[in-house]
Amino acid sequence: MVTLESDFESKLEQALLDDVEQRLRDEIGPALEQAARENWQAYAARNDYDIDHVWEEVEGPFVERDGDSVSLRIEWPGLSALFEFGVSPHTIEGNPLLHFYWEEADQWITTDEVNWGSETGGIPESRAIRNALNDLRREVVR
Repeated sequence: MVTLESDFESKLEQALLDDVEQRLRDEIGPALEQAARENWQAYAARNDYDIDHVWEEVEGPFVERDGDSVSLRIEWPGLSALFEFGVSPHTIEGNPLLHFYWEEADQWITTDEVNWGSETGGIPESRAIRNALNDLRREVVR
């Protein structure tokens, strides 16, 4: 008969968490960042967007361990969500007035509102991060 140490479960749990933490840091985090980067780059190319800052200014991956859990966090720069989820055409109202340079008209514009996206149809969603997560989930579940 085999006798297990009294703290067997605790040691097993810590060993498992150690393994998960290392895999997140060494494999999964970098793979997720790379997959999202490739998705962002393909999206930028499809839409002729100059958004290199989205993948160049990414921070992480950060792996954090707290008690009996391990988490992975990657931070993309502000406003990345506008591209990730897309933006429907909408009206921007200024109070005071809006001032901006309109390149096509080669002039500065002053107005009280702008129908943003009326000509472009808004910003299509990229799904760069969500698709990278889904691809990674399929790999991890195998």
